[in-house]
Amino acid sequence: MIDNFISSQSSFLVVVVLLLALALVVFSADKLIDGAVIVSAELGIPRIVVGATVISLGTTLPELATSIVAVAQGSSDLAVGNATGSVITNTTLVLGAGALFGSIPVLRETASKLRIFTIVMILLIGLCLLDNGISSFSVGGLLPQWAGILLLAVVPVYLFMMFKGSSRLKTSHSSTSEDGAVADDDGRSKNICLIAVNVCVIIVFAALLAFGSDAVVSSASTLAARAGLSEVLIASTIIALGTSLPELVTTINAARKGRGDLAVGNVLGANILNMTLVLGYSATFNPGGVGIARDIFTTHFPVMVAIVAIFSYFVYNTKKHSISRIEGMGLVILYVVYLTSLII
Repeated sequence: MIDNFISSQSSFLVVVVLLLALALVVFSADKLIDGAVIVSAELGIPRIVVGATVISLGTTLPELATSIVAVAQGSSDLAVGNATGSVITNTTLVLGAGALFGSIPVLRETASKLRIFTIVMILLIGLCLLDNGISSFSVGGLLPQWAGILLLAVVPVYLFMMFKGSSRLKTSHSSTSEDGAVADDDGRSKNICLIAVNVCVIIVFAALLAFGSDAVVSSASTLAARAGLSEVLIASTIIALGTSLPELVTTINAARKGRGDLAVGNVLGANILNMTLVLGYSATFNPGGVGIARDIFTTHFPVMVAIVAIFSYFVYNTKKHSISRIEGMGLVILYVVYLTSLII
């Protein structure tokens, strides 16, 4: 509905909508961060776990919404291109920009598990895309319906693993001090209302993030179409960037406030959910699975794998267990190179 409204407006009004939507995304992301930090503090849940679950679910809504619309319209290129493009954007532009605004610590206790999980999911997608064999490189590939069901089944498993891990960390911490455990229990009983209020804050502003991002994508796509750009280019650049705006703004705000651990959890969690929830939905609710265009299979997917590999290299080779500003700049430059290769 918002697409029809925006497309019927003049170019000037479309620009106004774009700016207002961007402001909504920035404001909502800031409130989402505050609510998540309060909840994690009151429950004793590590911030990186909150970032990888609650916030990531909220900031992945734009990709999921775009995927639902694309599947309904029979445009598998848009659904797959948006999901893979968002992973590329998250791992380069989003994480790199976050590092420019503050230190991005990488906690091995949780982040290492997330990295491994991300790599495993990408490999799984790669195996699914090889369903048509070598001919996929010339005629395109296919993500079967059974693979989509499997990906969706991974989502609750992933969330369970994250919360189970946080519970284990809480139990270990509480067992070190009997007095500390009692105080923790008392604190939770006295702040149930505070927790409930901030959970509602997270839900409300996650919804506003999704709405704002949808408006950004719609207005940007309308402007691009009027400028004569192709739909494939729009899906690979503007839509992928637009649906990654929540992750971008959330990560920058988290890093700026000295909460870089939350930023890492947000980026990695969003990548995992893009690979499982977004692509899983696309394939599951398409009777014959999701067709993968040749360009997406031969360009987007290999680039996505390469960038994730580079991200893992940064993590495992940093002596300070953090992503520096110089490395962040390198990631941003890498995104610019990728974007340029798509446009040229």
